[in-house]
Amino acid sequence: MSLTLTANPKVIEVFIIVSVIFLNYSCKKEKPTPPILSTSLVTEISQASATSGGNVKDIGGASITSRGVCWNTTGLPTTENNKAVESGELGSFTCKITQLTPNTMYYIRAFAINGAGVGYGDQISFTTLQIATASLTTTSVTEITSTSAITGGNITADNGGSITSRGICWNTNSSPTTSTNKTEDGSGLGSFSSSLSALQPGTTYFVRAYATNSVGTAYGAKASVHDHLTPE
Repeated sequence: MSLTLTANPKVIEVFIIVSVIFLNYSCKKEKPTPPILSTSLVTEISQASATSGGNVKDIGGASITSRGVCWNTTGLPTTENNKAVESGELGSFTCKITQLTPNTMYYIRAFAINGAGVGYGDQISFTTLQIATASLTTTSVTEITSTSAITGGNITADNGGSITSRGICWNTNSSPTTSTNKTEDGSGLGSFSSSLSALQPGTTYFVRAYATNSVGTAYGAKASVHDHLTPE
């Protein structure tokens, strides 16, 4: 005696439909797309640098492998041009842009890369500052004698041009320049001290700090030296 099992056709039909739906659902995956992001405004613009960044709003269904900003001088920059990279995926980020040329217009875009490709933010343009003469102050005059005094200066900014010479200049008129008496006290930013010697007793002198870069020479505020040992 043998038994034959016969499946219910309706059961088989339901099974096939469920299997097809399951297979379609399990095999169907959304295809990744490039990230969606925006470009941040450019700030802290100087002669050779600036700051920008972006905001990744949608990673596009795949992990972000790189993000940052790219720039050039012709427009629509890509990752094949100059770029700065910042770690992370979703959200905002900031990048420092360096080694720029003074008085030059640049175009910048934020970018983010995933398995589907590169996404770019909107393009923003900015212009770097021109090189200017240095910013500096003159130090108060101290230790005044009948023939000498101590003063100096502080170079607070080179404004895009390296300081090649700095010091103090003086004369008996109201506006001393480097064409009159002067000291030479090195180069670069920061404070320095100068000793003035061979002064004439009983004479009022005017002094100013100076700093020279590729654009020219700048001067600090004027100070005066008056011999406190001047006889009556």
